[in-house]
Amino acid sequence: MKRLFTGPLMLAAALTLTSTIALAAQAERLAFVPSEADGNVMVVNLRTETVEKTLPTGKVPHAMAIAPGGKIFVNNRGSKELTIINGMAVEVAGAIALPATSFQLGMSPDGKTLAVAYKDALKLSLVDAATNAVTKTIDVGKLPEGEFKGVMMKHPYWTPDGRFVYVADAVNKVIVKVDVAQGKVDKIINIDGINHYLHPSPDGKLLYLVNEKRGGGTSLTLIDPTTDQIVKDLPVSLNADEKGLGHHGVFTKDGRYFLFCNEGGNRVTVLDTAKKEWVKTIPTGKGPGHAALTPDGKHFFVIHHNDGVLTVIDAAKLEAVKTIKIGDGNKQAHGFWFSPDGKYFYAVASADGALVKIDIAKQEIASRMAVGPNSFFFAVKDGNTFAAYE
Repeated sequence: MKRLFTGPLMLAAALTLTSTIALAAQAERLAFVPSEADGNVMVVNLRTETVEKTLPTGKVPHAMAIAPGGKIFVNNRGSKELTIINGMAVEVAGAIALPATSFQLGMSPDGKTLAVAYKDALKLSLVDAATNAVTKTIDVGKLPEGEFKGVMMKHPYWTPDGRFVYVADAVNKVIVKVDVAQGKVDKIINIDGINHYLHPSPDGKLLYLVNEKRGGGTSLTLIDPTTDQIVKDLPVSLNADEKGLGHHGVFTKDGRYFLFCNEGGNRVTVLDTAKKEWVKTIPTGKGPGHAALTPDGKHFFVIHHNDGVLTVIDAAKLEAVKTIKIGDGNKQAHGFWFSPDGKYFYAVASADGALVKIDIAKQEIASRMAVGPNSFFFAVKDGNTFAAYE
């Protein structure tokens, strides 16, 4: 008769096997992190916190956009092409030639069309996400006679119905509205400034334009999307040690307030959305660029672009309650991700080459994972679901 050994070694082996089976049963969770310096995308397993693969892309891979089925488009700011990654197979699946060097991407609401804006051309390209073909390239503005120093275009914004794309023309200081079906410019909105990002209000009645430069400083311009008329322009006050460089913003969960991030300063400015008036400023670290609202709506995690610290803001009190040092360098990534259970917040300390996992309840670092240098965006595969901050 065989004896069943139940000693410590067998018990430890059984526990290890059980843990392995339980881990395998969990949905696969991967982060695709492009390194501008290395010219590749590092694939990090967020369950084991180890690097699984390194995928070669092109020169200076930066932003990412995702199509249904897990196809990941990566723009390369050092070459005239997009890299395609098959997120399900976790492999490079090809490249798309472009007429110029891309700056930012925007996926249509139905996931069928990718909008590509350029840093060195006043054009907007539309890419069929299924076939990878550039179906249209539209001239959106007149080029200057002399040399233009700076990025010509910024983030493309799709209307919820997918009929139009708004894009900022930094050369002519206007917003261009493109009719997608017609493949032509529908309207030009003169804002006399350089816009960086467009946020729709929660009720869809206004577009909030976070401007990098306007009127000698920075401002928030409100536009009625039904008429494309400017409703109000709100200059942002600056301290003597600040400069205007509006970047992104975010609404509180109830939509009562909008937080304006000025990358050129050290404060977040708060707008009362009903009154359309600035009501307070919240001190932060250097260069607040993105504010991420936790899934429960209780806190904002503010990513700074000029230091290695996150500021935590109480969303009800609109007050800074804590700072979390995530790196020793002076750069953080634009992209971020919340785990579906709302327990963790992921951000990148770019100058330190680290993907940082933060415990939201404790408001402290849970772990750090090594990634490539100068990583600014990332995409996440969670089971069969994909997410990327555009």
